[in-house]
Amino acid sequence: MCAVDKTKSIIEEGGHVIIPTVGPLDIGSLLGPGADVVERVFPHRSSRNDPIDDIRDEAELPEPLKLLLPVKWEQFGEVLVLRLPHELDEHEDEVAAAYASVLRVKSVLRDEGGVTGDLRTPVVRLLFGTDTVAVHRENEVLYKFDVSKLMFSSGNNDERARVASIGCDDEIVVDMFAGIGYFSIPLAVHQRPRKIIACELNPVSHSYLVENIRLNRVEGIVEPVLGDNRSLEGESVADRVLMGYVKTTHEYLSTAFRLVKSGGIIHYHETCPCELLPARPVERLQAANPRGRVDVIGFREVKSYSPGVSHVVVDARVVKRA
Repeated sequence: MCAVDKTKSIIEEGGHVIIPTVGPLDIGSLLGPGADVVERVFPHRSSRNDPIDDIRDEAELPEPLKLLLPVKWEQFGEVLVLRLPHELDEHEDEVAAAYASVLRVKSVLRDEGGVTGDLRTPVVRLLFGTDTVAVHRENEVLYKFDVSKLMFSSGNNDERARVASIGCDDEIVVDMFAGIGYFSIPLAVHQRPRKIIACELNPVSHSYLVENIRLNRVEGIVEPVLGDNRSLEGESVADRVLMGYVKTTHEYLSTAFRLVKSGGIIHYHETCPCELLPARPVERLQAANPRGRVDVIGFREVKSYSPGVSHVVVDARVVKRA
């Protein structure tokens, strides 16, 4: 009886697929018309880089369903997040076990609907494992967080790296939406600010912010604050303000302008219909500083947020007038 040789890689060549086999081969009954037998030297399977092939082999599923297994996933440390098609609903446990085995993760979560609520809590369900706390490494920064309770957007990795590269020697920085330290900690690790005041409303996020400050050894730089950023005290105290939030960020602009010094910089994030770019976020910045001036020194798309809507960030230098 013939079987596929799983130790070797399938070859695509000249419009044909060449499959390595072991054992005797009955072309007519097994392969059907149009098939032929050729002798080839096949590369060993260990040379392939795509783990989805191993996942398909590992998953105890009918062969047609294996083609529906996701080829993309989110992995944070040893915790995996999968988005599965409904056709795999009855096999989700077997699917999760296969991904866990091949990718060597301790837990697998199913993404069931993005995020919900003002605190942007992920809508996920545990399929495999028990421990959903991850320690994720990115750009020489460690982020510890509970993947089942907190969001970590891989689509923002370029922006996190960009913020980490911003020269801010001896500056006082206010991070109005610190989360677990998405922007505060890379800035503290890679640059030399005098102080970063990292404000976070969500107590769960704040607890991990405190842990991440310790993990990255930036206790002397980042000061965590639990609460609403609108309650932060002071006026014209910050050289730089980070506003790494979306959807309702403009509602907090008056606080940002109160905190920033004249000549300071605001990094303002907004989700905006593409046809209103770049005018709307710039107009909102200017409207929040009616007696002064806002000079745009940078504008970029962070990522596509939804069809026809972009997540953008505006870097603006603020000039205040009495």
